[in-house]
Amino acid sequence: MPKNLSAANLTAAQLQGILSIADDAIICFDNALEIILFNFGAERIFGWPAHEAVGQIIDLLLPPRYREGHDKLVEGFRQSGDVARRMAERRSIFAIRRDGSEFPAEASISRLESGSSIIYTVILRDITARVAHERELEAARDKAEAAMQAKSMFLANMSHEIRTPLNAVIGMTSLLLNTPIDDEQRNYAETVRASSEALLTIINDILDYSKIEVGKLEIERYPFDLRRCLEEAMDLISAEAGEKTINLAYFIDDSVPASLVGDVTRLRQILANLLANAIKFTHRGEVVINVSAVAVDDRRHEILFAVRDTGIGIAEDKLQMLFESFSQVDASTTRKYGGTGLGLAISRRLAEMMGGRMWVESTVGAGSTFFFNISAEAAGSQLANNFLQEYAFALAGRRVLIVDDNSTNRRILVKQTLVWGMLPSAAASGIEALDFIRHGHAFDVGILDMSMPEMDGLALALEIRKHRDPLALPLVMLTSVTHQRSRDDKMGQAGFAAYLNKPIKPTALLDALLHALRIAPIPAAARALAPPPGAAKLAVELPLNILVAEDNTVNQKVLQQLLAHLGYRADVVASGTEVLDALERQNYDVILMDVQMPEMDGLEATRRLKARFGQAASPWVIAMTANAMLGDREKCLAAGMDAYVPKPVELDDIRAALAAIARPATASTPPRNGDEGSPVIDRSRIAHLMEIQDERQPTLVGEVVEMFCNDSPRHLENLAAAIRDGDGERLANAAHRYLSSIENLGAERMRTQCMELERLGRAGTVTGAGQVLEQLRHEFALARNRLAAIVGKPT
Repeated sequence: MPKNLSAANLTAAQLQGILSIADDAIICFDNALEIILFNFGAERIFGWPAHEAVGQIIDLLLPPRYREGHDKLVEGFRQSGDVARRMAERRSIFAIRRDGSEFPAEASISRLESGSSIIYTVILRDITARVAHERELEAARDKAEAAMQAKSMFLANMSHEIRTPLNAVIGMTSLLLNTPIDDEQRNYAETVRASSEALLTIINDILDYSKIEVGKLEIERYPFDLRRCLEEAMDLISAEAGEKTINLAYFIDDSVPASLVGDVTRLRQILANLLANAIKFTHRGEVVINVSAVAVDDRRHEILFAVRDTGIGIAEDKLQMLFESFSQVDASTTRKYGGTGLGLAISRRLAEMMGGRMWVESTVGAGSTFFFNISAEAAGSQLANNFLQEYAFALAGRRVLIVDDNSTNRRILVKQTLVWGMLPSAAASGIEALDFIRHGHAFDVGILDMSMPEMDGLALALEIRKHRDPLALPLVMLTSVTHQRSRDDKMGQAGFAAYLNKPIKPTALLDALLHALRIAPIPAAARALAPPPGAAKLAVELPLNILVAEDNTVNQKVLQQLLAHLGYRADVVASGTEVLDALERQNYDVILMDVQMPEMDGLEATRRLKARFGQAASPWVIAMTANAMLGDREKCLAAGMDAYVPKPVELDDIRAALAAIARPATASTPPRNGDEGSPVIDRSRIAHLMEIQDERQPTLVGEVVEMFCNDSPRHLENLAAAIRDGDGERLANAAHRYLSSIENLGAERMRTQCMELERLGRAGTVTGAGQVLEQLRHEFALARNRLAAIVGKPT
C-alpha cells in the first residue's frame, strides 16, 4: 500500500474490504431511489452484477406486487418524526432475483444525511433456508400433534373397550362379596376384585401419562382436609401392610394447616403411589409419612412430604432412572414386582404441576425416603394437630400407658395424647411396662400393641390383670387390620375395653380412649373421617324416579343393584331412542345415561330431550362413560348433561351425583332458569355448611364466604379478559373454575349465568358473553350482600 495514501482513502479501502466479504446484501440508494452501491453479497443473493444494478431503481429488487407499498414506506420514512427508530426495525419481506424467482428475506434500512443529499442503506439477508427449516418444524409439529391426537383417541377408545367389561367384573364382584358366601368363595372373589382393580390402575396410569404428555391434565383448586387425604391414601394399602406385618404410620408437624386449597385427588394419587411402592419393596419394618410446612406468606405454605421405608433400597447410580417414563431399576424388578414404570414419572410431574418437585434418598439394604413438596394456600387458621381438640377436653390430666416396640408408633401416640392434655408414659416392651405397674405407677388407661417380641399385647394384658382389674385400668388393643381375634377366650380374660387398628388415626384413637374411659363419644356429625351413613337412606331422603340408559346387559344389572343399595328401583332402556320413548310414557327425575349406545348415543339423546321438554322441565341427566380423557366431561356438559361419572361406576360416585343435583321437593323441575323465581342463595346449602361448622370448625362458613368474596373479583376479571380476547376456550375454563366456588355456597342465579358462559365458551364463541357477564356481576353483588346477611359477616 503506498505510503502517501490519505487517511480518508485508507478508510474507504477498509470499508470496501468489509463490503466485499459481507455475506449479507448491502445496498445503498439515493433520494431518487437509484442504486449507488451494490456489494458482493448483493450480487450473490440477487444474481445482478454490480455494474448492471448500480443506477437502476431499487424497486428492481422487489416483486411487482410489493413495489407500490415499498415506495409508500420510503415516503413515510422521509416524513416521519421518528425516522431512526422506524427505519432500524428489521422487517420480513419478499425479494426477487434476476432470474425472476422470489425468496423471503429480512431487511433493515438506515438513512444518512450529508448536506442536501440523503443516502439510504439496506442490509438484507436471504432467509430461504431458515424459512424452509421453520416450515419443516411446523410440519413435524403438526404431524406430531396429529399423532398425539390419534394416540389420545386410541387411548380413549381403548379405555372404553377395557373399562366396559371391567365395570361388570368389579361391580358384580362387589355385589357378590355382599352376599353370604363361604371363606373359600370369598377368597376367590377378593382375588378377582383385586386383579380387576390392578388392571384398572394400569389403565389409569397410561391415561394419566398420556394427558400429561399432551398438556391436557389440569390441577384443581378446592379446600380439602389434609389429614383425611393422608388417611385415605394409607387405607388403600393398609391391608397389604398388615399381611406383611409392616408398621404403617404418619406424622404431621405442628406447623401444618389442617385444611389446604389444592387438588386433593392428585395429591392422594401421589401419596398412594409412593406408599404402594414402599410396601411393595419392604419386607419388614415400617413405612412412615412425615409432613411439615414452611409459611411463604400469610396464606401460602410450602408443604413437604417424606415417605420413608425400611425396604431393599436403591443403588445411587440407579436413582435418576426411577423418574423416567416406563423405567424401573432393572428388568428383574418388573418380573418380580410388576408395574408399568409410570407411577413415579406421573407422580413427579404432578408434584411439579402443584408448584413443587420430587426427589429420593436411598441406601441399599437400609431403605428409601421419597420427598416431594407442593405449594398450597391454607383454607383456614386451624392447625392439623389441633384436630378434634374440643372433644378431647375430658382427657386432660389423664395418665396413659403406651406400650409399643415400634418407636414411630410410640412417638405418634405420645405426641397426640400430649396435644389432648394427657400425661403419657411410654414403654418399648411388655417387661418395661410391667416394671411401671409393679413399681406402683398409676394409670387411667393403657394402649398395648398386639404384635411385640418376647411378650405380645395379649400376654402383657393378662399379666396386667394380675395387678389391675378392668375398671381400675381399662386397656385398648392396638392391632393391624388383618389381625384375627382367634383367642377370644383370652381376649375376654384380658378385658380389653376397645380395639384400635393401625395405622393410628386421631379420630379412632380419641374414640377408643373415650370409650375405654366411659366418657361420652364424639358426636356423629364431627366424624370428618368417618364413612358415610347407611346408603339405603338416600332414597328416603331423596325420592327419585330413575331411568337407566345402558346397552350392555351386564352393566344394566350392576347399575340396578347399585341403585338398589341406595334404595331405588330403576327402569332400564338400551338406547337413546328408547330414552325418548320412555319419557313420552312416564316422567323421570333422573336419567343415568351411557354416552356410547347404538341407534342414538347419549349425547344426541340429551340434546333432543332438552330441546323437546325445555331446560326447566327436563329430567337431570348423569353421563356415564368409559372414556376417561380430558374433554369428555366438557362434551357431556355441552350436550346439556348435568353431571358426569366415569366407568367403572362406583356406588359412591352415583350417591354423590344424586345427592349433588337432586332436591326432594323439586326433583322433577329443579330451579335452573335463573329468573327472579330462583333464590339468590340456596339456604339449604348454607344450612348444611353451618351444620358441619357447629361440630367441626367454628369459623368454617365465615371463612368459606370470605374466600368466595375475595376470590370472585379475580374470577370475574379472568372471564372479562377471555371475552375481550375473543378466546372461547379460555372463557369456558375460567367459567368452569368459578362455577365450583359458586355451587359450594348455593348461589343459584350466579350458577345459571356461569353455566351459560361455560356453554358459550365450549361452543367456541363469545358472542353475547359480555351481557351475561354483566348479569353475573350484578348477581355477585346481590349474593355478597345476601351472604353477609345470612352469616352476619361483613363482606
